[in-house]
Formats: sequence, C-alpha cells, structure tokens
Amino acid sequence: MKIRTESQLADAIDQDLIWRKKELTQLKFLLDAAAGRGDRESTVLRGAVTLLYAHWEGFVKFAALAYLEYIAAQRLRFDELAPALLALAARSKLNAAANANRIRAHIEIVEFFRASLSQRCSLPYKDGITTRANLSSEVLREIVETLGLSFAPFETKCNLIDETLLRSRNTIAHGEYLIITVGRFEELAREVLEMMENFRAQVQNAAALQQFKAA
Repeated sequence: MKIRTESQLADAIDQDLIWRKKELTQLKFLLDAAAGRGDRESTVLRGAVTLLYAHWEGFVKFAALAYLEYIAAQRLRFDELAPALLALAARSKLNAAANANRIRAHIEIVEFFRASLSQRCSLPYKDGITTRANLSSEVLREIVETLGLSFAPFETKCNLIDETLLRSRNTIAHGEYLIITVGRFEELAREVLEMMENFRAQVQNAAALQQFKAA
C-alpha cells in the first residue's frame, strides 16, 4: 500500500506494530512452556533475544521509511521542508561536493541553495534511512534527528540498547554462548516495546502536527 495520507501512515505503522506484538506474545507462550526445563529454556531464550532485537530494528526502519514516504507524497518544495529533512533531500548533492576537489561541484551546491529551493523536493524514502544492521543508540539518534524527532525519551535507554539488547543479540548471532534469565528477558521485552510505542507516537504526532514543514 502506498502511503499518501496521514491516516494511511497511521494504519501502516499500527499494523506493523500489531503483528510484531503478536509474535512476541507467542514467544512468551513458548517461554512459559519451556520454563524450568534446562537447555530447552536456554535455547528458547536465546532465540527470543534475537527475535526481540529483529523486531526492534525492523519496526524503527519500517516506521521511519513510512514517514518519509508520506512526506514525499505531500509534494513539497525544498524550502518548505524542515531543516533536517532538507538536509536529507540534499544529502546526495552535499556528499558529491564533499568528495570532490573541483570547484565546479561546490559551485553547484551554492547554485542549488540560491536558485533551486523553490523546486519540488525529492526525498529518498526508499533508502533514506539505514539501521546499518546494528541499531545502536548512536544509529537510533541519527535516525531520530534525520526525521526531526526528539531523542530525549531514549536518552536513558542508551545503555539498555547498546549493552543489553544489541550486545546480547550480537553475542548470540556470532555463535557465542549467552546466559539470560526469563525475568531479565521479560523486563527487556517490556522496555523494547515501550521504545517502539514511543517511536510510533512520535512519528504519528509529527505527521499530525506537520513537523516536517519549515517553521
């Protein structure tokens, strides 16, 4: 489904989060069934940590790209975009100039900002956001700032994201042994779902308040 309206954006993000929550609920049932059964419990827990991380990364990327697709559908001019989104729209030009030694590339940047801001923008909504396959707090901050959202709700979660969630997932994904208790996993899952809910709320509020537009 193409995302052109605010309601389509909200529905797409809501539906994506719903199926992820359902799958994590099924994990809880598997954990309950394996509780106290030694290696079986340990195996299920290791798989649960990996899947929890996958849903965290997957949801942030999906919601971010859906938001960019919605903004792109508004057919705004460059000068109508909020600063962070203008930077994203002009990133390819900026990168080309940064990697060039010739003055011509730099002149093109100057000409763009002088004469082309009144043109309709083109946002890279299909690949403008990347999690780099490791959604650390630093990568999350980059995504949040690119979208013009607030990182404040995640400031206190940096250690949880980097040391508990990401490091645990990487340890398991690289074939190393990791011991995690059911209680610790359930606490981690609650916190991750809370962050996903916060990200959803911020994206949907930003669309409703048209925070993607220049002030």
